[in-house]
Amino acid sequence: MELWKISQKVSELSDVIPYYFFSLVSSCLSLSTVLVVFSLGTWGVIGIIVISFYVVIPYLLFAVPVQVLFNKHPKKFSLNYFCLYIFFSLPAVFIYSSVLNFDFSMDILTTKNFYAISLLAALFFWFWDSVFLQKKSSVS
Repeated sequence: MELWKISQKVSELSDVIPYYFFSLVSSCLSLSTVLVVFSLGTWGVIGIIVISFYVVIPYLLFAVPVQVLFNKHPKKFSLNYFCLYIFFSLPAVFIYSSVLNFDFSMDILTTKNFYAISLLAALFFWFWDSVFLQKKSSVS
């Protein structure tokens, strides 16, 4: 690959990185805010900040790679993308909650909270991804 092509790729990537960051931070703050509110607000603002640091790890490991793939064929508020975010959110929440609780049993799959958190995580990431990164305005 020629040097000017590499330089062009790096330049294109550097233009998009802030949007990935804004999408990630907005998703983390949105999810942690909802989690704190539904826990009857006992944590307050400190809880939002702390939970955001915990939530960023699964988003970085599971959602951002999918987001990068989706950005190759951008579609704003695509229902197909939302379904795929849900698909990747389920194992991410399962693995992360199992690691945090040191409980690798399948009991977590029987709780409503598991599915609610998975759906909310996917919903927020899909929404902020569509706002910050997806360029086309088609809905599929």
